[in-house]
Amino acid sequence: MEDNLFSEPPQYTIDSSSLMDIFGDEKMVSKNVTPGLWENIIILINNGIIISHIEVLQEIKKDSTKGEELYSWAHKTRNFFKDYNWTAEGRVIRAMSTKYANFVNAKTNHIHADPWLVAQAKHRGIKLITEETFSNSSDVKKHRLPNICADPVFNVGCINLLNLIKEQNWQFH
Repeated sequence: MEDNLFSEPPQYTIDSSSLMDIFGDEKMVSKNVTPGLWENIIILINNGIIISHIEVLQEIKKDSTKGEELYSWAHKTRNFFKDYNWTAEGRVIRAMSTKYANFVNAKTNHIHADPWLVAQAKHRGIKLITEETFSNSSDVKKHRLPNICADPVFNVGCINLLNLIKEQNWQFH
């Protein structure tokens, strides 16, 4: 899964919430419920179309309650998690900090991938896949990934796994 001559440019970056739902047992998007979804996602990952941020790997690492299978897969697929682009991503996070300081600084045990995912998506011009939902609160302290992505300053496409299925025209029988 190294970037190579045959890799396609990324189109999506994926949040830990989506990966946890895929590796969980409860949701319709679980690979145990809809295995074809995971098979299609793996193809996109192997082709470089879906990436994630190294911060997401750190989120998975810090909490083994997210499932041993996800933890093992993430560490075997380490190249899928792209390292920081300090200059470009840092610029986006600085812009985010003025309006969304609580979002940027909302660390859980010193790890918080969300701002880095927005920065990665903005810098690369790709969409963000997350299972987080839009917050209707007018309180910017309660904003989630979809809220930040929708801000005209960032203008990052934000979809969930079901929207990915629609965009890719996948069908499961």
